[in-house]
Amino acid sequence: MSLTLSLPLRLGVVLLSAQLVLACGDDEPRPQPPSELTPPTTRAAPEGGEFTASVAVSLACEDDGSGCAAIHYTLDGSTPSLDSPVYQEPLVLTATTLVRFIAVDRAGNVSRVMSAQYTRVIPVQDDTAPTTTATPAGGLYRSAQSVVLSCADDAAGSGCAGTYYTVDGSAPTTASIRYTGPIAVAASTPLRFFSTDIAGNVEQAKTEEYSVDLAPPVTTATPTGGAYDDSVTVTLACSDSGSGCAETRYTLDGSEPSANSPLYSAPITLTRSGTVRFASTDVAGNVEQVKQESYVLIDSNRRASEQIQAVRDAANGSVNQVIDGARVTFLKEGVGDLTNDPAGFFLQAERTGPALFVPVDPATLSPVPRVGDRVRVTVNAKSIVNGQTRASISSFSVLGSGNPVAELLQDVSAVDVTAGGTRPVYESEYISITGTIGSPGFSDSGEGHVQAPFTTAGVPSGSGAAASLRLRLVESLQDTLALEPGCSLTVTSPLWVFMSGSQTRPTLLASGWKASDLTVHTCPIPRVIGSSIPDRNTVRVRFNRQLDPASLEASGSQFSIPGLSVTQAQVVDDTDVVLTTSNQVANRQYTLTVETTVRDRRGGGLDPTATQTSFRGFVRPPARLLLSEVAPHVINERDLVELYVLEAGFTEGATLLEGDTTLATLPDVRVEVGDIIIIHLNPDRVTPGMDAPDSETLSKTQYAASSYSTNHDNAWDFHGGAQGVTSGNRTLRIRNVLGAPQDGVAAVLTSFAFEGYPPHLQALQAEGQWSPASCAGAPCTYNSVPSALNVSAEWTTAFLSPLTNTFQRLGITDSDTRDDWRTTTPSLGQLNAPASP
Repeated sequence: MSLTLSLPLRLGVVLLSAQLVLACGDDEPRPQPPSELTPPTTRAAPEGGEFTASVAVSLACEDDGSGCAAIHYTLDGSTPSLDSPVYQEPLVLTATTLVRFIAVDRAGNVSRVMSAQYTRVIPVQDDTAPTTTATPAGGLYRSAQSVVLSCADDAAGSGCAGTYYTVDGSAPTTASIRYTGPIAVAASTPLRFFSTDIAGNVEQAKTEEYSVDLAPPVTTATPTGGAYDDSVTVTLACSDSGSGCAETRYTLDGSEPSANSPLYSAPITLTRSGTVRFASTDVAGNVEQVKQESYVLIDSNRRASEQIQAVRDAANGSVNQVIDGARVTFLKEGVGDLTNDPAGFFLQAERTGPALFVPVDPATLSPVPRVGDRVRVTVNAKSIVNGQTRASISSFSVLGSGNPVAELLQDVSAVDVTAGGTRPVYESEYISITGTIGSPGFSDSGEGHVQAPFTTAGVPSGSGAAASLRLRLVESLQDTLALEPGCSLTVTSPLWVFMSGSQTRPTLLASGWKASDLTVHTCPIPRVIGSSIPDRNTVRVRFNRQLDPASLEASGSQFSIPGLSVTQAQVVDDTDVVLTTSNQVANRQYTLTVETTVRDRRGGGLDPTATQTSFRGFVRPPARLLLSEVAPHVINERDLVELYVLEAGFTEGATLLEGDTTLATLPDVRVEVGDIIIIHLNPDRVTPGMDAPDSETLSKTQYAASSYSTNHDNAWDFHGGAQGVTSGNRTLRIRNVLGAPQDGVAAVLTSFAFEGYPPHLQALQAEGQWSPASCAGAPCTYNSVPSALNVSAEWTTAFLSPLTNTFQRLGITDSDTRDDWRTTTPSLGQLNAPASP
């Protein structure tokens, strides 16, 4: 038979366990069958490896036949035989050794040779203490805990030797309780512990505090439930001797309190019969069984409402009526005309009203009333002022404070609040109403107030009631909140009423007396809506909303105008920005773009679809000019055209045209009545002493004739384009900077019929600059009667002898006919001679 024994092994300083299987026989040897030929098997434990100080090696044999007889081994590396030493007990090795061994069974079968290599290594010194953790960690628990202490030594360490602990707060030592299994913690306990390793390193003691709270808190209500003549204020008090109270939840509707129920934070005032159900939770999470107290009260709110209604129903004049237990819902300051808008406070007891305005300044009462006060007043007079019921009082006292008024608030956004005729249903009641400011926006509404149309779901735009509902504000609020048509907001305040003697139905006023009465939801986002040009260096940009000046860069960098530089920007009149620009070209089309970083006073950025506006460059009053003399056919097309100033102004942008071709665009010069201008076409700026380097813009002698022979010191000398006056049949026209025609002349060579002339003549006639306006009612052509030649002025000789004769007007006569013109001796720079008497 085989026998397996458990024997200790020591590898270094680590205890191991191994099994030794030895062969042993019965008292009597068993006969073996002749067929027993299977050899036994053998093994070593451990199966080789490294050790530090020593290792105990166990050898074992197994045989399912005749049974093991013996194990033979060698320690010197030689092959074992039946003559080798017989294994009796574990082999203790202290040096590197190759153990080789065989087994033999009772039938004489010998196993194959087995080998196991054991290598001694020099141990690494262990100077690191082990680490012990407690699971779960210390904390607050509402059930007993089973705490496990776990020791760990680093991979190169010698291994944990033992863990020691105390539960009485004392410092643990190796004489303390040795940890052998989970520690039961059923009460508040300071657990202190440490571990040691085999090398003798000792861990610093640790502490985990366990608090176990198994008992729920206890809550009491004061006063207890019962019958009461007036409102009752209930106080809930929680106590807990363990972890302490965390919170108390309660309900007033009979439902079971839960984590979502109201959190108790202040005494609860009951004004009608009801049940308070409550339960507390402690810090450990223990939840108290739900308790309840029932209170039976006289319905003081109903009674107070009936008393308010009695005042409202009373005739104007003396009244003796107590209002007992109504709540102060709103305090109003006096603004403007104190007859119409006095200081006072509003009383209401139930959500659906009624309510009453008391026009007594709260600051004059003692104690000063506050919103949420339950009060008792004695009304001694009732009056109706501007359609509103008001109550004078002879006594005032506060029954309780801090009562909620939110439960009285009615959302009437979807209701027609104008109902009720001269006795509006919601007068003076505490309401919230959401709507939109309508057009045309705000207007005066009594001293210190403004009003605007206000449409709601219940009073929509265009309805018959819309004219009777208005938003009324203390004037400063419109500016403070940047309100305008299109803004959507909610007003939370009592509903004000106004009815003048001429009105047949009152105006209902959703009123804002202070900023907190209004919640603004949305307003139109700011947009660029236009521009104006006060002068040539200024652009005034208009927006639809009041702008936040802080959002504007003073440098004007948020405004771009191709063709102009912007150097400064400033908000004026809330909705406009004035820009300083470089000189604008008169009547030039400009496009201005604003960056969306410009914001309104509510912080809304500029609408990205409305950031541009167009304008034309500033035009100063243009001078009125008259064509007075033409010197054509000058050598190299250096023709001259003279103009006479009929009305003072600026010449900037004025144009001289031949037919549809622009011969000259005039510079920016201020000219006076009677001034003469000479336009030099295709000027010679190269030949010294000929034409000046540029147009004269500072004075008529800026480029004196003594230095520039073609100039005229009695006239403004302007430079034109590179083309002169073309010979043939032509029209010449002068237009101002706006493109408006100022004068024209139709001139022909009578022996020629140039093809393109009649349409130009007809255009001049159509502009009202030449007569007759037609040729016997038909367009003037070479074949009409009269013909185009017949109605035009002749300038033939001006082409035959340039600068010897010029084509000139008779004085400043202007009948827009051929009779105004002749060819004669030049008078350039001088007033033309008039017609002979």
